[in-house]
Amino acid sequence: MFVSIAGLVVASQQLASTEIKASRKSIEDVRAAGLAQAGVEQTKAIVAGAMDRMGVFDPLQGVRSLFGDANVGERVDTLRAQPMLSNGVNVGEYTVAMTMIQDNPQDVTVEITSTGYVPAAPENLRPGEHLAAWDSVTVTVRMSVAPSSVFDYSYFVNNWGWLYGNTITINGNARSNGQMDVGGYRPKITGQPIYDAVEWDGSNATLGSLTSEGGLYSGWDVANADRVQGTGGAAPNNYDFEDQIEMPNLTDLTRYEALATREGSSITVGGVVVSDGIVGDDPAESQNLFLVGTRSDPIVLNGPVVVRGDVMISGFVTGQGTLYSGGNAYIPDSIEYLNGPTSSRPAQNSRQATESWLERSWDKDFLGVFARENVVVGDFTDSTWRRYVKGWLSSPMNSSDEDSGTDLIPHTRAGKDGVYGTADDDVLEGDNVFSVEVYSAADDALGVIPPGFSIGDAIPGTGEDIDGDGQRDGTLTLADFDFTDPLVTAHWEGNMPASGISRYSDIASMYANNLDGTFYTNHAFSWVVFGRQPARINGAMIARNENIVYGTSKLDFNYDARLIGGGLGMLGDMLPLIAQPMEVVQWRHNQNDPMRAVTP
Repeated sequence: MFVSIAGLVVASQQLASTEIKASRKSIEDVRAAGLAQAGVEQTKAIVAGAMDRMGVFDPLQGVRSLFGDANVGERVDTLRAQPMLSNGVNVGEYTVAMTMIQDNPQDVTVEITSTGYVPAAPENLRPGEHLAAWDSVTVTVRMSVAPSSVFDYSYFVNNWGWLYGNTITINGNARSNGQMDVGGYRPKITGQPIYDAVEWDGSNATLGSLTSEGGLYSGWDVANADRVQGTGGAAPNNYDFEDQIEMPNLTDLTRYEALATREGSSITVGGVVVSDGIVGDDPAESQNLFLVGTRSDPIVLNGPVVVRGDVMISGFVTGQGTLYSGGNAYIPDSIEYLNGPTSSRPAQNSRQATESWLERSWDKDFLGVFARENVVVGDFTDSTWRRYVKGWLSSPMNSSDEDSGTDLIPHTRAGKDGVYGTADDDVLEGDNVFSVEVYSAADDALGVIPPGFSIGDAIPGTGEDIDGDGQRDGTLTLADFDFTDPLVTAHWEGNMPASGISRYSDIASMYANNLDGTFYTNHAFSWVVFGRQPARINGAMIARNENIVYGTSKLDFNYDARLIGGGLGMLGDMLPLIAQPMEVVQWRHNQNDPMRAVTP
């Protein structure tokens, strides 16, 4: 009996010891897996930070900078034996490397390989100490840029939207990142179903997945929403307190210049090429572009064109193309498609009617005018024009001063509850401090500080730097619309008259009632128009601030359904781009540790 009991005791002790060891091993394995995942997450944060640092220039270039001179397919050490501390105690270490496996103009794909080690990385083990556990994973992530979803809307205003008029009709969607206000008026919004893509096989258009039925959207509330007519006024199609949509930043046009060069873009008038893909890159040419088309000699568009200075365009246009302006875009008189769609909109908002309209309109004329500064429509030198617009520019609800706080929306100091002193207050608004991030020594070590900037400089496009120039800008004034160069051929490319233009009013009109095209500005869209004919935009108007004053019988916005799908639609990457959320393409567990030649 004694021998039997002794045997049971020894067996129990051995079993307990084995179970303790197994339990400890299991815990160490879990810890190693957690360390490997921590390495992945830290590296993803490094990549995201690099994109942010280069956000207004080229987010993808920030990712490329992390690889230095390494070629596609070459592994680069990112983190070596990085300790993980818990209450000051090192619980293990991880080592991470990255490999760029694909580098395209609009996307970069990277492999992140991370190995977690317990108690420490092999090179940090003490004499006689062995690895208790290790775990390794490889995660493939893709970073990309694509057109912003602001182009899902016929009328989009970043700040506060104003639909003050009983005769305003938006045949499409309307949205503001701030409040949408209809006052005591009764505007009409028909809505436009939003799809994530459009496929085109040369004759048939197929819409992708439906993401929204469309209607009226606001980042805050919709004031007097019950007065809105049409589909947008119905409760199911009235979306308030929506997330903000990021507006593209056009501070740096380099990526669009590269696109214009790849596409071999040009503009022709009267059989004469008046512009290649980039205006202002040749020291012998000026920075500005003047374009006027007639029915017999229209402006012929061929792809995206970048103008480093100001753009002036009016008259008849044909072809398909976009104009990127590094300054203001002036539209002195109406713009009209020579061979535009046979109707401004599909007959109905149904999928079938929209696909049918797209098939008839796919190859018809299309113009996009995208300005880094302002879009100025009509005769802005006229005293009436200036009086009306000055009032809107100075409105506190329409403020453009870069002291707008964390939400970048003016007049939101009290938060959405409208009560000062509560948790949702935007305390940075109106504090007279330009709140931005600055480049650090860590950014310098990663190589993500762009040329011309140094440690301590403001990071363009961060914080309250709305226009991405790294400098605080005050409230817009009429002076921001004035020409920086005289209207003579020495300062303007294109088809400006040989004698120049002595007075802007000679070519500009207060009756510029028709705008065929899609117009974008990260500043103000200002338009004063009179006359008996309805004022209309056949395309879209996207702006940070909107100053539209119409003295016509009606104001119509007719959404160009060819904008549907953004980068996966007809226009592809010709629209202004923003960085997309990082996409995890693949996750796999490694049977061997790629960080070591031999795995013990």
